[in-house]
Amino acid sequence: MQVRQVQFKMYPTRAQGEVLETWNRLHCELYNACLQERRDAYRKKGISLSYYDQQDQLPAVKEARSEFKALGSQALQETVRRVDRAFQAFFRRVKAGQTPGYPRFKASRSYVGFCYPAKSGWAFELGDTGKHGKLNITNLGVIKLRGKPRQWGEARQLTLSKIAGQWYATITIRCEVIRTQGSLQAGIDLGTSRVASLSDGTQTENPRFLKQSAKRIATLNRELARRKKFGQNWKRTKLRLAHVSAGVARQRSDFQHKLTADLVATYGILATEELNIKNMTAHGGAGKKGLNRSILDVGMAGILQKLEYKAIEAGTRLWYVPARKVKPSQTCPQCGHQKKKTLSERVHLCTECGYTADRDVAAAQVMLTWAIDNYSLGLAGGDGTGVLANPCEPRNPDQTAQAVGRG
Repeated sequence: MQVRQVQFKMYPTRAQGEVLETWNRLHCELYNACLQERRDAYRKKGISLSYYDQQDQLPAVKEARSEFKALGSQALQETVRRVDRAFQAFFRRVKAGQTPGYPRFKASRSYVGFCYPAKSGWAFELGDTGKHGKLNITNLGVIKLRGKPRQWGEARQLTLSKIAGQWYATITIRCEVIRTQGSLQAGIDLGTSRVASLSDGTQTENPRFLKQSAKRIATLNRELARRKKFGQNWKRTKLRLAHVSAGVARQRSDFQHKLTADLVATYGILATEELNIKNMTAHGGAGKKGLNRSILDVGMAGILQKLEYKAIEAGTRLWYVPARKVKPSQTCPQCGHQKKKTLSERVHLCTECGYTADRDVAAAQVMLTWAIDNYSLGLAGGDGTGVLANPCEPRNPDQTAQAVGRG
């Protein structure tokens, strides 16, 4: 059984929308209160509070503030747990030698939402056609939802998120994932001009969703700068800007899902390079003008994360090639001769054997050859049966307790 998330758009009535806003504000207030209590306890008494120390105070909070009772005990506990996860992540990064920011207070106007971590306090009914449905939340009522899950299973958790002024319900399910495996093999070179170049010559152009909306975003940013901060006109412009940005994010996510699903359905063996996106986009300056933005617009980390869990579902072998060791963009796939290339050199022309190919396609061919020669025989530390590395940390945009795949 696999854990997956299905997101639906919510259509609450005006009264239900006001209640959701109130609940969201109360969850934000609880989050900030827990954060403040932890800071004060450590600064004044030298005590580090745990999740259970703060969870045990929730009954007293509900007695003193009756408005918290309608939110549900488990939903309140999950908000307290969210504070605990923030501190755990902070101390983990400090221990690793990093310099993370201390957990900060949240503004109620931008609080992301709240979560029901179990099946208590809500019920969902999927539509007869396998899409859309109705969500019944205790003390709120029935809300219509729109969305189409790839497949359905046992609903386990509900997260309500506010994105660009719209409410979304993300339901975590357990299901037996059905995904077909391809029979071909290919190396994959990810880039900015072309999102993916395969060793068989197949190339996927970069749709450049952010560039398509850049002019609109720039116009709204200038308009926002002229408005009086937190005034009604400022809020309307801010909301329009959020709608455009959310639309770009949805386009990018949809493109990544379709691309990775097509890859695992076509190929049974895939090889790609290990990428550290954080290091790739570090620093800037004239030498990298526009490059960092292009890398982030492609969403390489998202592509790799989606490709990885889809490969596991389909049984596709996904191998990662150590780029610093193999140097695929500098190596000839036919004779192995290495020669440095600048970013402007888009064609591979070997001075030793005369082999000519697109630079990205040649790099993909090098990665596939190296992976087959090393991983299939277990020479690189793997058994040749599946994913051998995880170059990117799966993100959890809905702040749920578990990072999972979406479809």
